[in-house]
Amino acid sequence: MQTTDIYLLASSANKQQISGFQVYSAKHRIKPSNVSIRIAQRKPRISPFAGQTDPRTGMKIPSFPADKKILLTQLQYPIGKTKEIKIKPLMGKDGFASAKIGFISYHGQTPVSEFHYLSQPETIMIDWKDPWNTHFKNPKISPYNRHPLMSFLYVEPRQIRHEVLMRTKDLMEWTNHPFDAWQPLTPERKKFLHHTVRSYLLNRNPTTIDQARSLPNSVETLFLKTNGSGYSQISEDEAIEMGSVMIGYREKFSIKELPQSVTVDWNIFTDSINSVPTLIQDPAGPFPTHVIPAFPDIQWHNYLYDYRPPNSDPLVIETPSLAIPMAILFSFLIITIIVLTLSTKHSQLSRKTSTIIYTTIIISASGLYFNLPEEYRINLPGTAKKSDLGQVTEQLLLKIAAAFKEPLPVDLELKLKNLIFMDGFDNTYSNLTQIYQPKTTTGSLGSVSAITNLRVEYSSQINLNGNKGFRLITSWQAVIEDQSWGHFEQRPQKTRAHIEIIQSDNHWKIARFTPLSVR
Repeated sequence: MQTTDIYLLASSANKQQISGFQVYSAKHRIKPSNVSIRIAQRKPRISPFAGQTDPRTGMKIPSFPADKKILLTQLQYPIGKTKEIKIKPLMGKDGFASAKIGFISYHGQTPVSEFHYLSQPETIMIDWKDPWNTHFKNPKISPYNRHPLMSFLYVEPRQIRHEVLMRTKDLMEWTNHPFDAWQPLTPERKKFLHHTVRSYLLNRNPTTIDQARSLPNSVETLFLKTNGSGYSQISEDEAIEMGSVMIGYREKFSIKELPQSVTVDWNIFTDSINSVPTLIQDPAGPFPTHVIPAFPDIQWHNYLYDYRPPNSDPLVIETPSLAIPMAILFSFLIITIIVLTLSTKHSQLSRKTSTIIYTTIIISASGLYFNLPEEYRINLPGTAKKSDLGQVTEQLLLKIAAAFKEPLPVDLELKLKNLIFMDGFDNTYSNLTQIYQPKTTTGSLGSVSAITNLRVEYSSQINLNGNKGFRLITSWQAVIEDQSWGHFEQRPQKTRAHIEIIQSDNHWKIARFTPLSVR
């Protein structure tokens, strides 16, 4: 049937139960038990390349269709417990699928493949006891991740993080507990897994920092699931089977500065796992490697030559000043001495004595001249101009971002006290945390890596407890980053806020911070 009316097409397809897909078991064809074809709205899609010209080919990339209506088809096949199924699309005369069909496959909530095109018949081998082992016969159709155990070492300016990612099934086998892949992850099982993984992994892979054995400041356990780009945290009320759950175990070590070396002594190998992929990440970038029983150490050495740690020092007020060259001051001193010598109205002996004294002073001063600074500065009264408020605010926001790199609350509070006015500190600190430590998809806390396009929409002068300052409404763009579980997440964040900045003890500080919008 040929028609441009999508509603007529859906109605006709529903009546005739037409499907271009065919599903086969090892013995016979399986017919669908239920076919549903209806009109739906396509989910929003965002691409920086849609509608643009490809610089490699010079051809324009198609834009997304303006009409978001689509045909949503749902087919249900009663496959029973068959261990092998074959999916066959509608084939053309050339031996390939007559239409481009993109697909993603799951067994339960375990990904079996990434996004691929179904251009020919494909066969899936099903493992009902462990969905992790379900796979396509075609090796080119593979999932995002097929490593049951992984290690990640993150060397950051203020902390070392060692993360271990493992399957629930393996943990249960290592600790001699029964495992059923299709049991749901209940709150009781979460509590049991928290206790089990910490008991098993704590101190199992010892970490040395600068050749000294170190104990973690904190330990975390998260429950994750695999997605198309990495891993995401399982929400509290999400229904998921145990076989699709990945357990993330994280140890954090607080440091004052980057060490010269970090070593993790890896001690988890089994008969089936004799090579473990590892990723080492420092400010210079990632370094993928692996460990084996013969070489079990995960080692990092500091080869950073031009590294600058985060700067959260107080922001000094740049007061206007008058610079007078020291040579002018010194010349004025000599002229004054000569005038005083010539105008002395005493006897010849007295004048000779005065001359000797002044000459001695000049010679002594000449020796001091070369040890004096080139200029002498005199501070002038004044305050910041409105044109400078944007720069001052941006510097404060960047220094606060650097302060939030501190992993320990006590160190973070000390850094922030240099940048936040003490009156109303707790409220300002709480509001800043929302902006500077947002939750990411992996369940970790993100950080602000850049601030751009800051704009002062409104400003007025204020006086807060005798401290001069400004009340501002500002907006800016920031980049939120998170690196954890081998996954690099980066997303833009636009913030609009009401900020009060004041001059306190010769420093700029934030007195009030209230987010107006965050998106």
